[in-house]
Amino acid sequence: MYARAVDDAAERLGALRQEECGALGLAALALGLAVAVTQVHPQLALPLFLGGLGVGALGLRAVVLRWDLLERLAGERDALVIPEVRAYASREATIERRRTFAAMLRRNLSEPGRAGDQRLVAVADELDALAAELEDDGLALDPVAAVACVRLLSDLPASPLLNPAAPVSDLRSRIRQIRSGFEPGLAGARD
Repeated sequence: MYARAVDDAAERLGALRQEECGALGLAALALGLAVAVTQVHPQLALPLFLGGLGVGALGLRAVVLRWDLLERLAGERDALVIPEVRAYASREATIERRRTFAAMLRRNLSEPGRAGDQRLVAVADELDALAAELEDDGLALDPVAAVACVRLLSDLPASPLLNPAAPVSDLRSRIRQIRSGFEPGLAGARD
């Protein structure tokens, strides 16, 4: 990413946060008024209720858009200068999350249907080593590498681990990318 794109992304995140808070707050107010007005002016209750639902839907849309943007930016090293992106990516590098990733890797290797997958057999040692490093609390994992690990384990269309049509070379490359993010230090404490 270039500096202008990072600035634009930070600005967009801020705008989505404001839209989210404003719309959800207004929706809560409109829904509360709809309930309160039933005793005084019942004819206003339905329009206020429908308006609250509509504005609430816009607030939920902003929540989803912000989450999607955060998810996309978390894998970009340059975007880590945005505090919200850094916090999001750093959560994936905690030892608790890393242990979950290791368990997911081992489960993928031991599933009956996947045990005979030649791609997994070819990289089984590398996946075992990655799982061991993920569980090692003496190693710190770079947040961008942690996000790459999440995507390896959960992004069905893009993951070379989960996509049986992906070549072994792509899987090896992703494993190396994640493993290069480890360094000695306190697990998950990199800032």
